[in-house]
Amino acid sequence: MKEFEELDDLFNGGLDDKMDFLNEQRGKSANDGLYKIDMKLVKDKKKGWRSVVRFLPNLTKDGKVSQSVIEKQSHYVNIKEPRELSGVFDSPRNFNESCPLTTLYYNMQNSNNAILMEKSKQLQYSKKYYAYVLVLEDEQQPHLQGTIQIYQFGKTIKDKISAEKSGEISGMPCNVFDLTKGKDFVIIAKEIQTGNETYPDYKMSMFKPETTSLPIYDKEKGVFRNIPVGVDGKVEPKIQIKIKDFLLNREHDLEEFAAKRLTDEQQAKINEITQFLTGKVSTSYAKAQGSVTPTTSDFDFKDNFDNNPMHSGNDNITGIIQDEDDFFNS
Repeated sequence: MKEFEELDDLFNGGLDDKMDFLNEQRGKSANDGLYKIDMKLVKDKKKGWRSVVRFLPNLTKDGKVSQSVIEKQSHYVNIKEPRELSGVFDSPRNFNESCPLTTLYYNMQNSNNAILMEKSKQLQYSKKYYAYVLVLEDEQQPHLQGTIQIYQFGKTIKDKISAEKSGEISGMPCNVFDLTKGKDFVIIAKEIQTGNETYPDYKMSMFKPETTSLPIYDKEKGVFRNIPVGVDGKVEPKIQIKIKDFLLNREHDLEEFAAKRLTDEQQAKINEITQFLTGKVSTSYAKAQGSVTPTTSDFDFKDNFDNNPMHSGNDNITGIIQDEDDFFNS
């Protein structure tokens, strides 16, 4: 039947090609709906945050199986004054296009001007990943048990998923998104302090060693029941339909968090940010602020963007990249 054919990728080995976010070689040139790790909710600071989730495949509303994880690169402009110049911008590098904020950062870093180099620290970069998770346990937010949320994570957890896929840890490769033989993930976060900043550290988080079929929550009885799998490793068609309905029983869709192209308004704001940080404040911005142009001298510097690692696709950038797990969760 056509209905069951559409579910074939979901149950019969079609998830392995939905892991493009693990492929580092491919070309790159309000948080409603997110499962939040809020350290303020932790009662025992020594123990830290603890919850258990199950990564879920990305079944779209039209019944198609899409990439399990959405990857997004963003910039956070952290200008204290004027505060209205601060904000988060999705990088055009998500679309293999030149990024003006990346260019600005390296122009300032390569200027050999101490003032510009210091100001460049206000331009921060992050790469984040988004995936559906089923909340199995949450000591801090028990009301979320049994619900499907969208989990935002960084490189630390991405690497743990990759290690399971390759079998690096257990010796047995496992696609943790698999509905019949996936793994539960224990999120452990403890606060660490760097200078004046405090961040959650996820290095102790781990996948449970055993593989199991997907647990589905029975709201009436308040318990999870693993889906039955036949001796042939397959799920009966009538159960597949129930699982499909379960996966679609969510309030938000993963695609809501996909990268978006810069709007004209954002482009204009980035122009103002560039002019402000380099001492070339525009007349329009000065008038809008009701003040004269600052007396800071204009700075001339060479464009060495083509020689920097960001342009070559290297994400481990000194100075611009913070701990990827901490960018939005601090």
